[in-house]
Amino acid sequence: MSKRPAVSAILSASMEDVKVYLYDAAGHDEQIDIEQIDIEQLEENQLLWVNVLARDEELLGKVTAALKVEHVPCGKVIDDTSRPDIDRFEHFFRFCVNAVVTKKDASPERMMIDYIVGKNFVVSVHEGEVEYFDEFRKREKGETPIGELDAESFLATLLDLNIVSYFRAVEELERRVDRMDERILRKELETEDFLSEMVKLRRDASRLRRWLTPHRDIFYSLSRADFHQIAESDSGDQYKMLNQHFESAIDAVENSRETVLSVFDLYATKSSQMTNTFVQRLTFLTLLTGSLAVIAGVLGMNFKSDVFEAQNGFLVTVGALLLVAVALTAFARFKRWI
Repeated sequence: MSKRPAVSAILSASMEDVKVYLYDAAGHDEQIDIEQIDIEQLEENQLLWVNVLARDEELLGKVTAALKVEHVPCGKVIDDTSRPDIDRFEHFFRFCVNAVVTKKDASPERMMIDYIVGKNFVVSVHEGEVEYFDEFRKREKGETPIGELDAESFLATLLDLNIVSYFRAVEELERRVDRMDERILRKELETEDFLSEMVKLRRDASRLRRWLTPHRDIFYSLSRADFHQIAESDSGDQYKMLNQHFESAIDAVENSRETVLSVFDLYATKSSQMTNTFVQRLTFLTLLTGSLAVIAGVLGMNFKSDVFEAQNGFLVTVGALLLVAVALTAFARFKRWI
């Protein structure tokens, strides 16, 4: 790659938010500065990945100028609130996807990533670092054969990593569900706390589904025969596999919603079991007090007995009642009634 002073002159300090990776199957993989790019000199065994870490229209304009890409809808790319969509041009195409940021014991967060894909280059635009991009870079150490891939094949790899981010979000959601199950079984969750946690889990599952489902338009478009950029490359089979992974992710997210709803069934079952236990204990208490009342009532009848003439008759009677109560309680515990 040769130096291009004209491009370098228009770049500002904000270009530190642009990371450029050159993959060269016949040479060395390296991270370069954007002013070193000469897009016209890229060879077939070279691939350029430009990762833009800020949604800044001026910054993106400088990147597209360096790549000599015209008519890029920069305003649309910068907007991170729109639904995932795709635009096709003569020499490149752009689209956006929803990635998921997963943190332990926290709700998932959405991060929109835009892609601009042309001959031998891929541009990704997002706000801040993307975890699976960093993992990809750390995993691919030393010299790699990535340069042998065309831009469409490399894009399929990045999109597959995006789908994996949803699987990770589902795993974290299921882990939170499992922890909630344990708290329910250990009776550590009050009704108000349960409802609050249930609302969060249900909302997070719905968010994952709402963020993932719109990608159906993107992945189906990329795999259609009329999408000439991919149809003319060697990546057709990869996009068919990508669609299968996407459908698997949809199923996983749907199953996560059912898993969340199963928490309510468990809580209802546990509440029912606790209610039954309470009713059993209340019934036994009623039986116990009723039995003692019967005995006390019999002793209260107007007849003569040695127990009434004994000096400690009252204490003997109370002791006998307590003994009966203890005996009935021990019998009930033995029978596991209480």
